[in-house]
Amino acid sequence: MENTEQKNELYTFIEKTVMNSYLQLARVNLVTGEYEYLKKNSEISGNFEDEKDIFAYAKRLADEKFMCAEYIDEYLRFADPENIRRRIFGGERRISFHYKRKTTGGAKWVVFCISAPEGCSAENPWTVFGLRDSDSDINAVSEAMSALSIIYYKILKINLTNDTFEIVKADENEKPDDSVTKITDWWRTFAEAGNIHEEDIEEYKHFTDPKRITDYFCESKKIRMSCRYRRKHIDGGYRWAQMDLVPAKGFSSTNAEMVLFVKDVHEEHMSELRHRQELVDNFNRDALTLLYNRHKFNEDLDEIKNGGKLKNVSCLYVDVNGLHELNNHLGHQKGDDMLCCVADALRKFYPEERLYRIGGDEFVMISKRLSKKQTEKIIIELRKFLAENSYTVSCGAESGSSEDIYKTVGAAEISMRNDKDLFYKNNHDEDRRKRSMNEELEKLLTEKRDAEYFLKVIATKYAGVYFVDNAADTLRYIYIPDYFKSLLEYCGFSFKKAMRLYAKKYVNSEYYDAVVELTDDAVLSEKLKGKGFVYMNYEKSDGSNMILQILKTDLDGSDRFETVWIFSGSGIL
Repeated sequence: MENTEQKNELYTFIEKTVMNSYLQLARVNLVTGEYEYLKKNSEISGNFEDEKDIFAYAKRLADEKFMCAEYIDEYLRFADPENIRRRIFGGERRISFHYKRKTTGGAKWVVFCISAPEGCSAENPWTVFGLRDSDSDINAVSEAMSALSIIYYKILKINLTNDTFEIVKADENEKPDDSVTKITDWWRTFAEAGNIHEEDIEEYKHFTDPKRITDYFCESKKIRMSCRYRRKHIDGGYRWAQMDLVPAKGFSSTNAEMVLFVKDVHEEHMSELRHRQELVDNFNRDALTLLYNRHKFNEDLDEIKNGGKLKNVSCLYVDVNGLHELNNHLGHQKGDDMLCCVADALRKFYPEERLYRIGGDEFVMISKRLSKKQTEKIIIELRKFLAENSYTVSCGAESGSSEDIYKTVGAAEISMRNDKDLFYKNNHDEDRRKRSMNEELEKLLTEKRDAEYFLKVIATKYAGVYFVDNAADTLRYIYIPDYFKSLLEYCGFSFKKAMRLYAKKYVNSEYYDAVVELTDDAVLSEKLKGKGFVYMNYEKSDGSNMILQILKTDLDGSDRFETVWIFSGSGIL
């Protein structure tokens, strides 16, 4: 007897505890919708006594906005009779939905619970619908999900172990029909329906591969994996979206629970792409003229050579006449103005072609559209335009197949060199070039008789001026600083040794080889053959810049090799 009484008391306690923990309870027939209150709360029930069908009752609660607006769509989906019957009759014993319910005092978090006994089926369809206050920790999670829903338009709880999902938030256009119960089926059908841009489908499929996801989180222990892809928008176009997968605490290969977030990142991604393109474009552009630079030139030649077979690719090679002289006598700003004028002219007359500045005064045009004859015809107008600005250029044009693009460019350069030689020949330029390399120096050499005054003037302009007998390795100087005298004495007055020592001690390592190379008579002689002079701009180890000009002298003959070395720039030699 005592045991029976104790059991009855326990059952009574359990019944009271359960009843007290719920705000409202009802016994429900999932087939007919018939229901009977076990506990009723007038504050939240709505008092819709005329509704005899529990599912119509639930819909009316939503229609009358007894819950916060952002949860209505999900509530209706959860409370849909077909959805509930499919899940309960399919074997789930308990399903629930968290949402914010309106009350007279404002709003509160509640849990809509559906509990079913073992063996619940269409033949035995009775279940219990309950509504209770949400636990505090669940409230925190729900509040967080509510905040996240502002950022993300799709939030799912998924489990890859049993291939299921639960919708926290999803746009109407995102939701699958009720026949889709597996997350892998949702991913597949979503892509097959044309919702993913064709260029991103493979990446999307690779990212949503269940085994890859599980292995990634189990092996790497990372807390997120992301994928960006273009998703079809309601307007028919595509926008960039980002899918994030975040594993649940305790994630494992046998409990692969996680949360899936999807957000629109179109503006953000397009801004990143524009910024990235600007960086690439700046890297490929010449800072002065804004034409493409040599790096881009080399890339494009490789692309043309390795691309489709084209029968005609034209090249125009341009070299500006007199840039060094202009820099030396009127300053580098005037030289920059000349280069910009030439660049603008190329843009004007070859607006649809690829244009490059590949060196100090060298420009190249590459065209897949123009023939050699068309290119040469435009050159005439180009020269006229530049002549109006008192500038001249040497040009060479050639064309060939895309496979022979490097030969075409080389042939155009040779043609340009021939044009330049003709220009200098027609202008009797050899003597002029020697004098124009430094008119002020020539004037001083011919007009100033007072040595003291001469040296005073030259010292403010130049770091050193030497006549060098290259064959004998000796020099006579117009102006030499005491510092370089010491180097000469240390090297036994050998100019070449002194220059090598100078380069080792005072020239930036990047320019060391170029400076030392000039002390080799064979190399220097070869460099002087073309223009009759050598011009070099280099940097010293202290960061200052120097300009070195080397000219052949009129005394240079078959039995001797004499040059003039002129150093100018900041600081000492």
